[in-house]
Amino acid sequence: MLAISSFSSRFQSHLISRSLRLLPITLLAASGLAGGCTLTRTTATDCRTNSECSDAFGFGFACNTDGLCEEAQPTARCEKTYPENLFARREDYRDLIVFGNLMDRSNSTHVAREQAAQLAYKEASAEGGVDGHEFGAVFCTIEADTGLDDLSREDAAVASARFLADTLGLPAILGPSASGDTQKVFQDTQLKATGALVISPAATSPALDSLDPANVSDEEPGLLWRTAPSDALQGAVIASDMMTVDHGRTAAVTKVAAIHAASDAYGDGLYAVFASEFQARGGDLPMELPFTNETELNAAITTAEGLQVDEVLFISSQADEIKAFLNGAANHVCLGETPDSLPKGLFLTDAAANEAVLTASLTSCFPQVRGTRQRPLDRNDDPVFANFVTAYSTANSGQDVGQYSYAANAYDAAWLLVYGAAWALLREQGVLNGQNIARGLRRVSSGSRILLQPGNWVEGREAFRAGNSINVSGASGELDYDPDTEEIAGDIEVWSIEGTTPIGIY
Repeated sequence: MLAISSFSSRFQSHLISRSLRLLPITLLAASGLAGGCTLTRTTATDCRTNSECSDAFGFGFACNTDGLCEEAQPTARCEKTYPENLFARREDYRDLIVFGNLMDRSNSTHVAREQAAQLAYKEASAEGGVDGHEFGAVFCTIEADTGLDDLSREDAAVASARFLADTLGLPAILGPSASGDTQKVFQDTQLKATGALVISPAATSPALDSLDPANVSDEEPGLLWRTAPSDALQGAVIASDMMTVDHGRTAAVTKVAAIHAASDAYGDGLYAVFASEFQARGGDLPMELPFTNETELNAAITTAEGLQVDEVLFISSQADEIKAFLNGAANHVCLGETPDSLPKGLFLTDAAANEAVLTASLTSCFPQVRGTRQRPLDRNDDPVFANFVTAYSTANSGQDVGQYSYAANAYDAAWLLVYGAAWALLREQGVLNGQNIARGLRRVSSGSRILLQPGNWVEGREAFRAGNSINVSGASGELDYDPDTEEIAGDIEVWSIEGTTPIGIY
């Protein structure tokens, strides 16, 4: 929050008269962190935008319809914070660097990602933050819930992002996870006007590759980042695996039906990559069965049962749709047999590689299932992942975070925001905004190696203070961003199911 010496935090906008608002006020040296403002003196004037209020008064101040700054109240979707009493005690957290967070809290995997991000902020704060500035977050849930409002998930993501970046003036948002949600949020005109950075831990669609300008640079970095590799790689791996003679078959899979979410960045994007790669390797044009709702999904499952294909590929980022497919396949005796009198293979993608999804699905088809995902690190071999697993377990009642996909990516995304904020404050004249955080993210892929562990925070921070780049290694793997595309690569593995746990094959 901004520390304002002229007014007490007890003043609300309806208590501040116009004469008071025209008095000069002084910002303490520790202020200016909630929005894109500098650490300078300012004068309170009639407000026209929310950013004017957050610049002048700090975290959580917005411009009301009367042209007065007042404390913005949390929405029903955005009540959770770290620290827990952030809204109630804004004056106590005037020096806090606050980020936004968008997750679907009805999904246990998203909850794990949210908790992983909070862990990173807590660890960075415990290690001293940046020159006395610790880290916090406002967590919004974006599921479709009529108990909250009548919004769809995509609309809830956009509305919550506007609240975080526009109303509260936060410089960066972690999430959403799904590619379609991320695309809608990032392309929202109102959000773009704030200049906020968006970093997703799990949005892998190739459709997101081109949303930032093609000519990114240190001076003009992109504002859409992710800590997971693009599905341009996953689609190629799926096609390659199908054309490999393995999995009990004596010939390559050449005939495939693809059931995929339509009008969806993830479903459409991954299907397009797969179809192109599969045909390039000698496969037939896949039988495409797109769906946009439950009725169409059920119809696609019924259709797939009667098709003379070797394999059925299912692509969706939504847990409920994945469970519906697996349960539907079971009801259709796992979608019937192939022309060679073998059971049809069922191929899933990274979004399905969750115990939370598989545990809630019928198990009879599991022997026929394999899928792809970003290869998780081995807690016995990788010190960053091992530290993350242990710290998460300690903070969350012994829970094993290894069962949740992309939780490690969310942890890394939060740490990257921490490092990006450090670069902005230490090297960009104290101006904390999306662009300056992005400039910091362009400096985490070369230089001295830094493991994303709490004990290495000071070393990384001081390298930034000196203007040096660093090469960070996260809990999800090496975070080596291509300077021309601001994308990372990653190892994709094929997995099968043991019990209800996804197990890597190779």
